[in-house]
Amino acid sequence: MQEDKLQTSLQGRVSVTFFAGFFTGFGGGLASLGGGSLLIPMLTDWLGLSQHQARGTAMVIAGITAISGTIGYGMHDSVQWDTLLWTGIPALLCAPLAARWTAHWPELTLRRWFGMVLLLGAAALILRGSEATGAGFASGWADLWLVLVGVIAGVVAGIVGVSGGPVLAPLFVIGLGMPQQLAQGSSLTARLPAILGSVWENQREGLVCWRIVPLLILGDVIGAAAGIHLALWLPEYMLRYGFAALLVLLALHELAGRPVRQHIRHRPHGSYP
Repeated sequence: MQEDKLQTSLQGRVSVTFFAGFFTGFGGGLASLGGGSLLIPMLTDWLGLSQHQARGTAMVIAGITAISGTIGYGMHDSVQWDTLLWTGIPALLCAPLAARWTAHWPELTLRRWFGMVLLLGAAALILRGSEATGAGFASGWADLWLVLVGVIAGVVAGIVGVSGGPVLAPLFVIGLGMPQQLAQGSSLTARLPAILGSVWENQREGLVCWRIVPLLILGDVIGAAAGIHLALWLPEYMLRYGFAALLVLLALHELAGRPVRQHIRHRPHGSYP
């Protein structure tokens, strides 16, 4: 009887882990969200990881989402490739520094930062929707804008584990006037260097739970393919407003002040807390 209960518990954890990966990939493909925005709450609430472990693990999966998304959007000419250089490199330089600086911040502080970043991204998209379409306000100095966006994205990625979607896509839309699909594809590409830097730093701190990564990746790849297909089919305005609404919901969840669980911060070999 005890072995049956243990097997059922293990099967349940496997299913939850796979679903978390699938939902993360689907969100990454559909709305350029993923590693931080969607996966961190699931890792803390469903699998019991600490906020810091969830941040490190989520960045690994964010890298898989970004690679899958870059391939999918790129096949449909929905990636602006120069963002990889002008935005990706500054983000790469800033992300490890920010991750190291905040490695021992209180968990509630990280959650509040997370919620505020999501709300700012939603507000930017909603405001863009009330303006005339066309070139953004930074179109005349696009390269400098991309560099500034990279610095912001790198700092945010290092602090709260958001790999780029809530920051990059809205800033591409309002600054350069990109259509939502192009902004999402470009943000998936531009976040890759910052993700690599953040994964390296979090791994050095022992904050990646490697045991659950393979199942998360399997679900993530399948979900990303489905999400990209739907994103390219939806009208631009519908995708943008839906993206903003999702950011608001996620922000309210983080700012609601969920109780802090007691975790062992550093477990060896990527084990469960």
